[in-house]
Amino acid sequence: MDTIKEQANVVGQLLFSGETGEIYKKTLTRTWDILREVGVLLWLVVCLTLVGGEWFYHTAVGLGRSTRTWYAGLGEQSPSTDAEPVAATGQALLDTVQSGTSYLLAQARQQLGIPAPEPQPTPAPPVASPPVEAPTPSGPPAPAEPPALAEPLAPVATVSAELDDEEEPA
Repeated sequence: MDTIKEQANVVGQLLFSGETGEIYKKTLTRTWDILREVGVLLWLVVCLTLVGGEWFYHTAVGLGRSTRTWYAGLGEQSPSTDAEPVAATGQALLDTVQSGTSYLLAQARQQLGIPAPEPQPTPAPPVASPPVEAPTPSGPPAPAEPPALAEPLAPVATVSAELDDEEEPA
């Protein structure tokens, strides 16, 4: 029993000494510092990934555009009319995604201390010439359809008059 009391005294002295409290305080402070700095490091890696992804995207799109321009120059044929709605949908999707990511990329560049790149001039898309109309046959032109109204016409005023049975309308 004496050995148990002696061991309990040794453990009590170790736990309640001023040195033990300082050691644990330093350990917790150091652990918090390590966790905070690892978090900052991970955030900077995410920012670098976003900026690298944007660079890769712009490089790939530029390469694709230049390849498309080169390929279009080989055929000298106008694109089919079926491709126009697909291109418009793709452009709308690109604009939507681009507006959302531009803010995020600006913040990532700011965090990393990377200056924003200068905007590159985008080549103007080729302007399609208006279709040539076939000549109309001789004679008067066809009547034009009246423009469609957004709302049905409502009467401005309603006039009511009482007529006697003896009177006839003029």
